[in-house]
Amino acid sequence: MTGVRAVAQGDLVLEFLEILQSLKTYARDLFRCSGKIRGSAMRLLMFLHHHVDEDCPGIQPSELGDILKLTRPTITSLVNTLEEQGLVERLSGDEDRRVVFVRPTAQGTALVQGAKQEFSRSLEEFMDYLGEEDGRELMRILRRALVFFEAQRNVQERNQEQCGN
Repeated sequence: MTGVRAVAQGDLVLEFLEILQSLKTYARDLFRCSGKIRGSAMRLLMFLHHHVDEDCPGIQPSELGDILKLTRPTITSLVNTLEEQGLVERLSGDEDRRVVFVRPTAQGTALVQGAKQEFSRSLEEFMDYLGEEDGRELMRILRRALVFFEAQRNVQERNQEQCGN
């Protein structure tokens, strides 16, 4: 009986992984409709849009890399591309001209707002498809899964620190 349970459990794990991969693909597709930029570039632009106020000079590229878990060359490449497209701008620091800040332009802000509207429309269609009861149940389960995965990540990070990695 234990062998049957293990096979069924294994099937459930494989099914879960397949669904996660499919959801990842569909999530990427939701942002493809936003036109000019995709993936990490859109993530970077959205992050800037939500964290840089008008009175703020911007965020330093090194900080962006740390927060978004992207390497320095990747951040530099993304910022260069977004700047060439007129979606972000680099500003030098007032006190130290070597310090550079990145902030979204008006065009970048408009792109993010349009992408958010498209994304909201897609999610509304999805929630309408599920219905209110299933939509709430899905959100409850996803929140519970997130708590589990965050706890697992915290355990792994503590174990790495103890090993000196």
